[in-house]
Amino acid sequence: MANILVLNAGSGSQKVALYAINSDSEAPSAPVWEAALNSTTPGQPEGYFVAQISSVRGNEEMRVPRDSPLPKKLETLIRASWESQSAALEMRDQIDLVGHRIVHGGLEFSRATLVTPEVEATIEKLGELAPLHNPQSLAGISACREILGGATPQFAVFDTAFHRTLPEAAATYAGPFEWVDKGYVRYGFHGTSFRYASKKAAEMIGRQKDGHLCQILCHLGGGCSLAAVRGTRCVDTTMGFTPMDGIAMCTRSGAIDPGLLLYLLRHGSTLDSLEQILNKQSGLAGLSGMPGDTRIIFPRAREHNRRAKLALDVFIHRLRAGIGAMLASLGRLDTLIFTDVIGETEPLVRERVCDAFGFLGLRLNPDLNASSPADTDIAAEDSSVRVIIVKSQEDWQIAAESFEAWRGAGPTQ
Repeated sequence: MANILVLNAGSGSQKVALYAINSDSEAPSAPVWEAALNSTTPGQPEGYFVAQISSVRGNEEMRVPRDSPLPKKLETLIRASWESQSAALEMRDQIDLVGHRIVHGGLEFSRATLVTPEVEATIEKLGELAPLHNPQSLAGISACREILGGATPQFAVFDTAFHRTLPEAAATYAGPFEWVDKGYVRYGFHGTSFRYASKKAAEMIGRQKDGHLCQILCHLGGGCSLAAVRGTRCVDTTMGFTPMDGIAMCTRSGAIDPGLLLYLLRHGSTLDSLEQILNKQSGLAGLSGMPGDTRIIFPRAREHNRRAKLALDVFIHRLRAGIGAMLASLGRLDTLIFTDVIGETEPLVRERVCDAFGFLGLRLNPDLNASSPADTDIAAEDSSVRVIIVKSQEDWQIAAESFEAWRGAGPTQ
Protein backbone atom coordinates (compact mmCIF):
# COMPACT_ATOMS: atom_id res chain seq x y z
CA MET A 1 0.00 0.00 0.00
CA ALA A 2 1.36 3.40 -0.98
CA ASN A 3 0.33 6.81 0.35
CA ILE A 4 0.18 9.13 -2.64
CA LEU A 5 -0.18 12.88 -2.25
CA VAL A 6 -1.81 14.52 -5.27
CA LEU A 7 -1.47 18.22 -6.07
CA ASN A 8 -3.87 19.72 -8.59
CA ALA A 9 -3.03 23.40 -8.84
CA GLY A 10 -5.57 24.97 -11.17
CA SER A 11 -6.21 28.47 -12.43
CA GLY A 12 -8.68 29.32 -9.66
CA SER A 13 -8.25 26.58 -7.12
CA GLN A 14 -5.64 24.49 -5.37
CA LYS A 15 -6.46 20.95 -4.34
CA VAL A 16 -4.36 18.52 -2.33
CA ALA A 17 -5.52 14.95 -1.77
CA LEU A 18 -4.08 11.83 -0.17
CA TYR A 19 -4.82 8.39 -1.63
CA ALA A 20 -3.94 4.93 -0.37
CA ILE A 21 -3.40 2.70 -3.43
CA ASN A 22 -2.04 -0.79 -3.98
CA SER A 23 -1.55 -2.98 -7.02
CA ASP A 24 -5.13 -4.29 -6.75
CA SER A 25 -6.68 -0.80 -6.81
CA GLU A 26 -8.50 -0.72 -10.15
CA ALA A 27 -11.70 1.12 -9.22
CA PRO A 28 -11.38 4.68 -7.95
CA SER A 29 -11.37 5.10 -4.20
CA ALA A 30 -12.16 8.22 -2.23
CA PRO A 31 -9.17 10.11 -0.85
CA VAL A 32 -8.44 9.38 2.78
CA TRP A 33 -7.79 13.11 3.21
CA GLU A 34 -8.23 16.17 1.01
CA ALA A 35 -8.00 19.95 1.17
CA ALA A 36 -9.37 22.40 -1.38
CA LEU A 37 -8.93 26.15 -1.65
CA ASN A 38 -11.07 27.92 -4.26
CA SER A 39 -10.34 31.58 -4.83
CA THR A 40 -13.60 32.07 -6.80
CA THR A 41 -15.96 30.96 -4.02
CA PRO A 42 -18.10 33.97 -3.02
CA GLY A 43 -18.55 35.19 0.54
CA GLN A 44 -15.10 34.42 1.91
CA PRO A 45 -13.78 36.54 4.82
CA GLU A 46 -11.82 39.66 4.00
CA GLY A 47 -8.12 38.95 3.73
CA TYR A 48 -8.51 35.18 3.74
CA PHE A 49 -9.43 32.20 1.61
CA VAL A 50 -11.16 29.38 3.43
CA ALA A 51 -9.78 25.92 2.70
CA GLN A 52 -12.19 23.03 3.13
CA ILE A 53 -10.55 19.95 4.66
CA SER A 54 -12.16 16.53 4.91
CA SER A 55 -10.92 13.09 5.86
CA VAL A 56 -11.95 9.82 7.41
CA ARG A 57 -11.49 11.58 10.77
CA GLY A 58 -13.86 14.49 10.09
CA ASN A 59 -14.17 17.87 8.40
CA GLU A 60 -12.81 21.30 9.22
CA GLU A 61 -12.13 24.70 7.71
CA MET A 62 -8.80 26.48 7.67
CA ARG A 63 -8.11 30.12 6.88
CA VAL A 64 -5.28 30.86 4.47
CA PRO A 65 -4.14 34.51 4.05
CA ARG A 66 -5.05 35.84 0.61
CA ASP A 67 -1.79 37.72 0.19
CA SER A 68 0.50 34.79 0.99
CA PRO A 69 2.44 33.56 -2.08
CA LEU A 70 1.26 30.40 -3.81
CA PRO A 71 4.08 28.16 -2.47
CA LYS A 72 3.12 29.20 1.06
CA LYS A 73 -0.57 28.47 0.41
CA LEU A 74 0.34 25.03 -0.91
CA GLU A 75 2.69 24.38 2.00
CA THR A 76 -0.13 25.20 4.43
CA LEU A 77 -2.46 22.74 2.67
CA ILE A 78 0.17 19.98 2.44
CA ARG A 79 1.19 20.24 6.09
CA ALA A 80 -2.45 19.94 7.12
CA SER A 81 -2.36 16.30 5.98
CA TRP A 82 -0.39 15.47 9.14
CA GLU A 83 -0.79 18.60 11.31
CA SER A 84 -4.52 19.49 11.19
CA GLN A 85 -7.19 18.15 13.52
CA SER A 86 -8.54 15.94 10.73
CA ALA A 87 -5.08 14.81 9.56
CA ALA A 88 -4.88 11.32 8.08
CA LEU A 89 -1.15 10.93 8.69
CA GLU A 90 0.99 11.09 11.79
CA MET A 91 4.14 12.34 10.07
CA ARG A 92 5.26 13.54 6.68
CA ASP A 93 7.53 10.52 6.17
CA GLN A 94 4.41 8.42 5.62
CA ILE A 95 3.98 9.99 2.18
CA ASP A 96 5.55 7.59 -0.33
CA LEU A 97 5.26 9.68 -3.48
CA VAL A 98 3.62 12.77 -4.96
CA GLY A 99 1.65 13.14 -8.19
CA HIS A 100 1.16 16.50 -9.89
CA ARG A 101 -1.29 17.53 -12.55
CA ILE A 102 0.71 19.36 -15.22
CA VAL A 103 -1.38 21.04 -17.87
CA HIS A 104 1.18 21.51 -20.65
CA GLY A 105 3.72 18.83 -21.49
CA GLY A 106 4.16 19.73 -25.15
CA LEU A 107 5.19 16.86 -27.40
CA GLU A 108 7.79 15.59 -24.97
CA PHE A 109 5.64 13.47 -22.64
CA SER A 110 3.09 10.74 -23.34
CA ARG A 111 2.83 9.21 -19.83
CA ALA A 112 3.37 9.96 -16.15
CA THR A 113 7.03 10.92 -15.69
CA LEU A 114 9.41 11.10 -12.73
CA VAL A 115 10.20 14.75 -12.01
CA THR A 116 13.87 15.52 -12.61
CA PRO A 117 15.64 18.86 -13.10
CA GLU A 118 15.33 18.32 -16.86
CA VAL A 119 11.58 17.64 -16.61
CA GLU A 120 11.12 20.72 -14.44
CA ALA A 121 12.99 22.81 -16.99
CA THR A 122 10.66 21.61 -19.75
CA ILE A 123 7.56 22.35 -17.65
CA GLU A 124 8.94 25.83 -16.98
CA LYS A 125 9.67 26.42 -20.67
CA LEU A 126 6.11 25.43 -21.57
CA GLY A 127 4.72 27.73 -18.85
CA GLU A 128 4.46 30.54 -21.38
CA LEU A 129 1.80 28.46 -23.16
CA ALA A 130 -0.15 27.65 -19.97
CA PRO A 131 0.47 30.69 -17.72
CA LEU A 132 -2.50 29.93 -15.44
CA HIS A 133 -1.30 26.40 -14.72
CA ASN A 134 2.31 25.34 -15.33
CA PRO A 135 3.86 27.96 -13.00
CA GLN A 136 1.43 26.92 -10.26
CA SER A 137 2.42 23.28 -10.73
CA LEU A 138 6.10 24.19 -10.50
CA ALA A 139 5.33 25.99 -7.24
CA GLY A 140 3.74 22.77 -6.00
CA ILE A 141 6.77 20.69 -6.99
CA SER A 142 9.04 23.14 -5.21
CA ALA A 143 6.84 23.21 -2.10
CA CYS A 144 6.82 19.40 -1.88
CA ARG A 145 10.58 19.23 -2.26
CA GLU A 146 10.99 21.82 0.49
CA ILE A 147 8.57 20.10 2.88
CA LEU A 148 9.09 16.40 2.09
CA GLY A 149 12.72 16.44 1.03
CA GLY A 150 14.38 15.46 -2.20
CA ALA A 151 14.18 11.72 -1.51
CA THR A 152 10.38 11.62 -1.93
CA PRO A 153 9.73 10.89 -5.63
CA GLN A 154 7.44 13.24 -7.50
CA PHE A 155 5.67 12.42 -10.74
CA ALA A 156 4.19 14.69 -13.40
CA VAL A 157 0.93 13.63 -15.05
CA PHE A 158 0.37 15.69 -18.19
CA ASP A 159 -2.99 16.86 -19.56
CA THR A 160 -1.50 16.88 -23.04
CA ALA A 161 -0.37 13.24 -22.99
CA PHE A 162 -3.85 11.87 -23.82
CA HIS A 163 -3.88 13.80 -27.08
CA ARG A 164 -0.65 12.45 -28.52
CA THR A 165 -2.80 10.11 -30.65
CA LEU A 166 -4.28 13.02 -32.61
CA PRO A 167 -4.05 12.44 -36.37
CA GLU A 168 -1.64 14.80 -38.08
CA ALA A 169 -4.46 16.61 -39.87
CA ALA A 170 -6.24 17.30 -36.57
CA ALA A 171 -3.08 18.47 -34.83
CA THR A 172 -1.77 20.74 -37.59
CA TYR A 173 -2.62 24.43 -37.98
CA ALA A 174 -3.02 25.76 -41.51
CA GLY A 175 -0.11 28.17 -41.14
CA PRO A 176 3.35 27.97 -42.66
CA PHE A 177 4.76 24.44 -42.75
CA GLU A 178 7.62 25.67 -40.56
CA TRP A 179 5.15 25.85 -37.68
CA VAL A 180 4.98 22.06 -37.63
CA ASP A 181 8.76 21.77 -37.29
CA LYS A 182 8.71 24.31 -34.47
CA GLY A 183 5.98 22.49 -32.56
CA TYR A 184 3.29 25.12 -33.13
CA VAL A 185 0.56 22.50 -33.20
CA ARG A 186 -2.65 21.53 -31.43
CA TYR A 187 -1.73 19.87 -28.13
CA GLY A 188 -5.09 19.49 -26.40
CA PHE A 189 -5.70 19.58 -22.65
CA HIS A 190 -7.83 18.05 -19.86
CA GLY A 191 -6.39 14.70 -20.90
CA THR A 192 -6.31 13.22 -17.40
CA SER A 193 -10.01 13.92 -16.99
CA PHE A 194 -10.78 12.57 -20.47
CA ARG A 195 -8.83 9.36 -19.91
CA TYR A 196 -10.77 8.51 -16.76
CA ALA A 197 -14.20 9.55 -18.08
CA SER A 198 -13.76 7.68 -21.36
CA LYS A 199 -12.78 4.46 -19.61
CA LYS A 200 -15.56 4.77 -17.01
CA ALA A 201 -18.27 5.40 -19.61
CA ALA A 202 -17.10 2.45 -21.72
CA GLU A 203 -17.24 0.19 -18.68
CA MET A 204 -20.74 1.41 -17.82
CA ILE A 205 -22.13 0.30 -21.18
CA GLY A 206 -20.02 -2.88 -21.40
CA ARG A 207 -17.85 -1.76 -24.32
CA GLN A 208 -14.49 -1.18 -22.62
CA LYS A 209 -12.61 -3.31 -25.17
CA ASP A 210 -14.44 -1.99 -28.22
CA GLY A 211 -12.00 -0.22 -30.53
CA HIS A 212 -14.91 1.15 -32.58
CA LEU A 213 -16.71 2.86 -29.68
CA CYS A 214 -17.21 6.54 -30.57
CA GLN A 215 -17.40 8.98 -27.66
CA ILE A 216 -17.61 12.74 -27.36
CA LEU A 217 -16.45 13.93 -23.95
CA CYS A 218 -17.38 17.31 -22.53
CA HIS A 219 -15.11 18.48 -19.71
CA LEU A 220 -16.97 21.54 -18.40
CA GLY A 221 -15.40 23.25 -15.41
CA GLY A 222 -13.40 26.45 -14.94
CA GLY A 223 -11.75 25.47 -18.20
CA CYS A 224 -13.86 23.73 -20.83
CA SER A 225 -12.91 21.48 -23.71
CA LEU A 226 -14.18 18.57 -25.75
CA ALA A 227 -12.55 15.42 -27.07
CA ALA A 228 -13.56 12.94 -29.74
CA VAL A 229 -12.42 9.41 -28.84
CA ARG A 230 -12.55 6.26 -30.95
CA GLY A 231 -11.80 3.22 -28.83
CA THR A 232 -9.13 4.60 -26.51
CA ARG A 233 -7.55 7.01 -29.01
CA CYS A 234 -8.27 10.72 -29.07
CA VAL A 235 -8.87 11.80 -32.68
CA ASP A 236 -9.88 15.43 -32.15
CA THR A 237 -10.18 18.05 -29.43
CA THR A 238 -11.16 21.70 -29.09
CA MET A 239 -8.24 23.18 -27.16
CA GLY A 240 -5.09 23.76 -29.16
CA PHE A 241 -1.61 25.21 -28.76
CA THR A 242 -2.72 26.68 -25.42
CA PRO A 243 -5.69 26.15 -23.06
CA MET A 244 -7.27 29.38 -24.35
CA ASP A 245 -8.51 27.78 -27.58
CA GLY A 246 -11.85 26.14 -28.27
CA ILE A 247 -15.26 26.69 -26.69
CA ALA A 248 -16.14 29.55 -24.32
CA MET A 249 -15.15 29.06 -20.68
CA CYS A 250 -15.71 30.68 -17.29
CA THR A 251 -13.10 33.43 -17.67
CA ARG A 252 -11.34 32.42 -20.91
CA SER A 253 -12.54 33.45 -24.34
CA GLY A 254 -12.03 30.28 -26.29
CA ALA A 255 -11.38 30.64 -30.02
CA ILE A 256 -11.23 34.23 -31.28
CA ASP A 257 -10.75 35.49 -34.84
CA PRO A 258 -6.99 36.17 -35.01
CA GLY A 259 -7.80 39.21 -37.11
CA LEU A 260 -9.59 40.75 -34.11
CA LEU A 261 -6.52 40.18 -31.95
CA LEU A 262 -4.29 41.86 -34.54
CA TYR A 263 -6.74 44.75 -34.72
CA LEU A 264 -6.66 45.21 -30.93
CA LEU A 265 -2.86 45.14 -30.90
CA ARG A 266 -2.72 47.75 -33.63
CA HIS A 267 -5.12 49.99 -31.72
CA GLY A 268 -3.46 50.27 -28.35
CA SER A 269 -3.74 46.92 -26.60
CA THR A 270 -0.51 45.56 -25.19
CA LEU A 271 0.43 41.88 -25.17
CA ASP A 272 0.10 41.73 -21.39
CA SER A 273 -3.29 43.44 -21.33
CA LEU A 274 -4.58 41.22 -24.12
CA GLU A 275 -3.42 38.10 -22.29
CA GLN A 276 -5.18 39.30 -19.14
CA ILE A 277 -8.39 39.95 -21.07
CA LEU A 278 -8.40 36.61 -22.86
CA ASN A 279 -7.50 34.55 -19.78
CA LYS A 280 -9.25 36.38 -16.95
CA GLN A 281 -11.85 38.83 -18.28
CA SER A 282 -13.62 36.92 -21.04
CA GLY A 283 -15.97 33.97 -21.35
CA LEU A 284 -18.95 33.81 -19.00
CA ALA A 285 -17.38 36.39 -16.69
CA GLY A 286 -16.60 38.89 -19.41
CA LEU A 287 -20.01 38.73 -21.05
CA SER A 288 -22.06 38.72 -17.84
CA GLY A 289 -20.01 41.25 -15.86
CA MET A 290 -20.17 38.82 -12.93
CA PRO A 291 -17.64 36.45 -11.36
CA GLY A 292 -16.99 33.48 -13.64
CA ASP A 293 -19.12 31.19 -11.51
CA THR A 294 -22.08 29.40 -13.09
CA ARG A 295 -23.78 29.21 -9.69
CA ILE A 296 -24.15 32.98 -9.94
CA ILE A 297 -24.52 33.52 -13.68
CA PHE A 298 -26.99 30.79 -14.64
CA PRO A 299 -29.66 31.69 -12.03
CA ARG A 300 -29.43 35.33 -13.17
CA ALA A 301 -29.84 34.18 -16.77
CA ARG A 302 -33.02 32.34 -15.80
CA GLU A 303 -34.21 35.61 -14.22
CA HIS A 304 -33.74 37.23 -17.66
CA ASN A 305 -30.75 39.34 -16.74
CA ARG A 306 -29.70 40.38 -20.25
CA ARG A 307 -25.95 39.99 -19.91
CA ALA A 308 -26.16 36.75 -17.95
CA LYS A 309 -28.58 35.33 -20.52
CA LEU A 310 -26.25 36.33 -23.35
CA ALA A 311 -23.33 34.67 -21.57
CA LEU A 312 -25.31 31.44 -21.16
CA ASP A 313 -26.54 31.52 -24.76
CA VAL A 314 -23.02 32.03 -26.11
CA PHE A 315 -21.71 29.24 -23.89
CA ILE A 316 -24.38 26.84 -25.18
CA HIS A 317 -23.89 27.91 -28.81
CA ARG A 318 -20.14 27.36 -28.70
CA LEU A 319 -20.57 24.05 -26.86
CA ARG A 320 -23.02 22.77 -29.49
CA ALA A 321 -20.70 23.88 -32.27
CA GLY A 322 -17.78 22.11 -30.65
CA ILE A 323 -19.75 18.88 -30.31
CA GLY A 324 -20.71 19.17 -33.97
CA ALA A 325 -17.04 19.44 -34.92
CA MET A 326 -16.16 16.39 -32.82
CA LEU A 327 -19.04 14.47 -34.41
CA ALA A 328 -17.67 15.24 -37.87
CA SER A 329 -14.29 13.77 -36.87
CA LEU A 330 -15.89 10.56 -35.59
CA GLY A 331 -18.53 10.03 -38.26
CA ARG A 332 -21.00 8.66 -35.72
CA LEU A 333 -21.72 8.87 -31.99
CA ASP A 334 -22.31 6.13 -29.41
CA THR A 335 -21.93 8.08 -26.16
CA LEU A 336 -22.01 11.75 -25.16
CA ILE A 337 -20.28 12.23 -21.81
CA PHE A 338 -20.48 15.16 -19.40
CA THR A 339 -17.92 15.54 -16.62
CA ASP A 340 -16.49 18.11 -14.19
CA VAL A 341 -18.50 20.58 -12.15
CA ILE A 342 -20.63 22.26 -14.85
CA GLY A 343 -21.11 19.08 -16.83
CA GLU A 344 -22.13 17.15 -13.72
CA THR A 345 -24.42 19.69 -12.03
CA GLU A 346 -26.16 21.81 -14.70
CA PRO A 347 -29.25 20.07 -16.15
CA LEU A 348 -30.08 23.13 -18.26
CA VAL A 349 -26.75 22.93 -20.08
CA ARG A 350 -27.18 19.23 -20.82
CA GLU A 351 -30.80 19.70 -21.91
CA ARG A 352 -30.10 22.56 -24.31
CA VAL A 353 -27.05 20.85 -25.76
CA CYS A 354 -28.82 17.54 -26.29
CA ASP A 355 -31.88 19.20 -27.86
CA ALA A 356 -29.68 20.28 -30.75
CA PHE A 357 -28.76 16.67 -31.54
CA GLY A 358 -32.25 15.20 -31.54
CA PHE A 359 -31.81 14.56 -35.26
CA LEU A 360 -29.39 11.77 -34.27
CA GLY A 361 -32.14 10.09 -32.27
CA LEU A 362 -30.57 11.36 -29.03
CA ARG A 363 -33.12 11.83 -26.27
CA LEU A 364 -32.73 12.52 -22.56
CA ASN A 365 -34.70 11.07 -19.70
CA PRO A 366 -35.91 14.42 -18.29
CA ASP A 367 -36.25 13.17 -14.71
CA LEU A 368 -32.78 11.68 -14.61
CA ASN A 369 -31.30 14.76 -16.23
CA ALA A 370 -32.97 17.03 -13.68
CA SER A 371 -31.55 15.05 -10.74
CA SER A 372 -27.96 15.00 -12.12
CA PRO A 373 -27.03 11.53 -10.80
CA ALA A 374 -23.32 10.77 -10.86
CA ASP A 375 -22.04 7.90 -13.01
CA THR A 376 -25.43 7.38 -14.66
CA ASP A 377 -26.76 7.04 -18.19
CA ILE A 378 -29.40 9.78 -18.36
CA ALA A 379 -30.56 9.04 -21.91
CA ALA A 380 -34.10 7.82 -22.59
CA GLU A 381 -34.39 4.08 -23.11
CA ASP A 382 -35.09 4.52 -26.84
CA SER A 383 -32.26 7.04 -27.39
CA SER A 384 -29.84 6.06 -30.16
CA VAL A 385 -27.01 7.74 -28.22
CA ARG A 386 -26.17 7.07 -24.58
CA VAL A 387 -25.73 10.26 -22.52
CA ILE A 388 -23.63 9.69 -19.44
CA ILE A 389 -22.72 11.85 -16.47
CA VAL A 390 -19.32 10.76 -15.17
CA LYS A 391 -18.21 12.07 -11.82
CA SER A 392 -14.78 13.62 -12.29
CA GLN A 393 -12.05 11.54 -10.66
CA GLU A 394 -9.11 13.53 -11.98
CA ASP A 395 -7.17 13.41 -8.72
CA TRP A 396 -7.59 9.65 -8.41
CA GLN A 397 -6.45 9.24 -12.01
CA ILE A 398 -3.33 11.28 -11.22
CA ALA A 399 -2.67 9.08 -8.18
CA ALA A 400 -3.19 5.88 -10.18
CA GLU A 401 -0.92 6.94 -13.04
CA SER A 402 1.75 8.16 -10.62
CA PHE A 403 1.57 4.85 -8.75
CA GLU A 404 2.04 2.88 -11.96
CA ALA A 405 5.01 5.05 -12.95
CA TRP A 406 6.48 4.65 -9.45
CA ARG A 407 6.17 0.86 -9.61
CA GLY A 408 7.82 0.89 -13.01
CA ALA A 409 10.62 3.20 -11.94
CA GLY A 410 11.11 1.46 -8.59
CA PRO A 411 10.46 3.14 -5.22
CA THR A 412 14.14 3.88 -4.69
CA GLN A 413 14.47 6.22 -7.66
